[in-house]
Amino acid sequence: MGTLRSFAYDDPNYKLVRTFTSTSGDVASATDFAKFRSRAAVVISHAILEVMSVASVAKVVFTLNRNASVNTTFTLASCTTVGNITQVAVDITLLSAGDVLSVQHDDTGDYRIIYEYQILPGESLYHK
Repeated sequence: MGTLRSFAYDDPNYKLVRTFTSTSGDVASATDFAKFRSRAAVVISHAILEVMSVASVAKVVFTLNRNASVNTTFTLASCTTVGNITQVAVDITLLSAGDVLSVQHDDTGDYRIIYEYQILPGESLYHK
């Protein structure tokens, strides 16, 4: 007999995703996109990045910002290939409704970013 699994939002094994798309047009984006604003205490475990339209260079540097501070940078190679995907383990905990995680990139192109996260046990999306 299989084990029962909880699909409650506060279950530690329950993973959620939030998806954003950046359309930068003809210039590099010096502004934040894919803003993940927490409504409860959460742990963001991964950021998954997909190329939606080609950049003008082969490699693009992405910066993950937590609130107004740089958290980490990573390079996505093969940005001239639509559908190229990279996954970055970030393990960032956002503790309050004011915490924000966002992304910047240094070249043109359209990108999709997916945040994988868990709500911390005992938290609720709606009580804050």
